[in-house]
Amino acid sequence: MIEVEPYSDDITCIKTATSQDGGHPIMWVYSYKILNTLFDGGAANAREEFREYLDDVTIDAVYISHSHEDHIGCVDILDGKVPIYAWKSAIDLLRDPPELPEFFQFVWGQPLPTKNVESMPSTFDVGQYHFDVIAVPGHQEDMVAFFETNHRWLFSADAVPLPSRKYIAMPDENVPRMIATLERLQTLEIEILFDAHRGPIQSPRDHIQKRIDYLKETQQRVKEMDKEGLDYTQMMEKLELNPPWYVEMTKDRFAIEFFLRSLLRDEP
Repeated sequence: MIEVEPYSDDITCIKTATSQDGGHPIMWVYSYKILNTLFDGGAANAREEFREYLDDVTIDAVYISHSHEDHIGCVDILDGKVPIYAWKSAIDLLRDPPELPEFFQFVWGQPLPTKNVESMPSTFDVGQYHFDVIAVPGHQEDMVAFFETNHRWLFSADAVPLPSRKYIAMPDENVPRMIATLERLQTLEIEILFDAHRGPIQSPRDHIQKRIDYLKETQQRVKEMDKEGLDYTQMMEKLELNPPWYVEMTKDRFAIEFFLRSLLRDEP
């Protein structure tokens, strides 16, 4: 399913998701159109609706923040038609996306190969807007965000955790690096945060700081429990962290243990 919501004359929010019974989205993911440029490519399960939308608009270029399936699912529609830019390892994953486990095919859909992908520039212009490409590692090592330097808009992809109290992670997420990224974003004096799952956020400083404070406090508590000799199961009990219903279906792609281990063992 797809919903298109104009944010301003020059910015359009394109929300894609898999429809559940009754037409409710499992989880929205946002792509953004700035004039004739597209940031990210949405969920593959909305491919046909996305194709219909693209038939009615002009797209001159696509910039991909990272290679997770909810951000590249419809990019193949524009393959060979417009320049598509991605950063480092995302290029190979766009050209040859791995087959997803059944659960994620249901939630987001299986991306198809996008063969014509170019290396991401460090800066680019979209009409009168100037964007810097900013590394925002943590959620994924090679993830980038797009910062409009004059209006101080940040199209942040998944750099800012969706819940204010994050407690599950993927095995390759680096939560201390995520904290460092969030602290660096606070120095940018962002006016509007264009989040990949929550949409435009008008008070980004408070939104980001809430997540920094929670993650740093949790990291301190986890380190103290580690010194006491507690294992991950005991830490989960003491922190009152219970896995969400779907965790087992992710086939070890998400777990509370990965979150705790990263807080303890990873470096920023």
